[in-house]
Amino acid sequence: MAAARRVVLFPSLGVGHLAPMLELAAVCIRHGLAVTVAVPDPATTAPAFSAALRKYASRLPSLSVHPLPPPPHPPASSGADAAAHPLLRMLAVLRAHAPALGDLLRGPHAARALVADMFSVYALDVAAELGVPGYLLFCTGATNLAVFLRLPRFCAGSSGSLRELGDAPVSFPGVRPLPASHLPEEVLDRGTDISAAMLDAFDRMADARGILVNTFDALEGPGVAALRDGRCLSNRATPPVYCVGPLITDGGAEEERHPCLAWLDAQPERSVVFLCFGSRGALSPEQVSEMATGLERSEQRFLWALRAPAGTKPDAAMSLLPDGFLARTADRGVVVTASWVPQVAVLQHASTGAFVTHCGWNSTLEAVAAGVPMVCWPLDAEQWMNKVFIVEEMKIGIEVRGYKPGALVQADIVDAILRRIMESDAQQGVLERVMAMKESAAAAWKEGGSSCTAFAEFLKDMEEGNVAMAHSNQVET
Repeated sequence: MAAARRVVLFPSLGVGHLAPMLELAAVCIRHGLAVTVAVPDPATTAPAFSAALRKYASRLPSLSVHPLPPPPHPPASSGADAAAHPLLRMLAVLRAHAPALGDLLRGPHAARALVADMFSVYALDVAAELGVPGYLLFCTGATNLAVFLRLPRFCAGSSGSLRELGDAPVSFPGVRPLPASHLPEEVLDRGTDISAAMLDAFDRMADARGILVNTFDALEGPGVAALRDGRCLSNRATPPVYCVGPLITDGGAEEERHPCLAWLDAQPERSVVFLCFGSRGALSPEQVSEMATGLERSEQRFLWALRAPAGTKPDAAMSLLPDGFLARTADRGVVVTASWVPQVAVLQHASTGAFVTHCGWNSTLEAVAAGVPMVCWPLDAEQWMNKVFIVEEMKIGIEVRGYKPGALVQADIVDAILRRIMESDAQQGVLERVMAMKESAAAAWKEGGSSCTAFAEFLKDMEEGNVAMAHSNQVET
């Protein structure tokens, strides 16, 4: 019996990027592929990273997890220095693991393809050197990919910095104009180490044989069309783009049912506002106080996943709430301060009516797949861009009017936005659109659906790539 075709997946260090990579592993296994996940030295990852790996290894018995050995030499000080930007340190760590990744790819279980995280672009060099087709998994949306592919050339053609443009609109192929200030903070200042590194990573993405994107065609039509038409790169060909999302976890797969779900069971249908700002998102103490006051005034039922400030214990979050808040809202609200909340299960619960979110892409897809309208409260990274796409292009969420990076949102604004998403006519239109998108998300992975078809195209290209590289190696020898 012939051995299964093996794909090696190489994630980056963040749990938010690991989860869709492991969901991709599950898809590959369902399609008869053998999958090895090459993980960086555990000393470079957070405990949550290892916990996620263990969870998926338990769910996918055939999944092979291969810890890469520590690099023989520490990463260059420009990236690994404790004072450097976290993304610079991450890029340096990923690059330092390239030799060990090469050893794995040339090992006894030869890989038919490498799929690396969007930030692991230098792994493509290793794949090319060994004659292995190299792909990237772009963990955020296609519209972001359209921007990021164009951004290096966009910045090269400008004499100033993006920050100098302020809120002036900037345009990219297939993308609704958005304020320059909404681009990632890391690229706003010209000539910095982090800006140069990020723009180089974006530029290198086009070296991939193909890019798998965690989205589906119906969600981001204009952005997907711009990518497939080759409009995002004016100086070279755009790699094939395979929209294979949504790659999200199954809310019913948890072994133990979280207590907050029992509370939701007792609430009326679509009556609860769920507030959660991601695994790393923590509001300032002042914003927590204003949020709590606005929640109380709005008289809405709520489930709030409240994160403690960085470096403090989870229970410290409770001390940020106004005196008496918990007692006054006990009949209609729950505050959870644990480090983990079953977000997918909460969103899929019939009682959840709206989602106040930081607009991280995983959270966005989870809300879409559950058919839950969003209140967009971005914090950092590409989340401000996602807010524009969710509100203005997809029209499946609403924004907090007047909210800008670093601004404090007053309680009266919180009150008004919650009433708007739960009670007003605006809620009905958003709900209808997000429910339609929920159906499209479910259809994407059914037989003949857009994501199912795209994954089949990826498999075909992978085989063609192996044949082409094998022929090239024969010619060279």
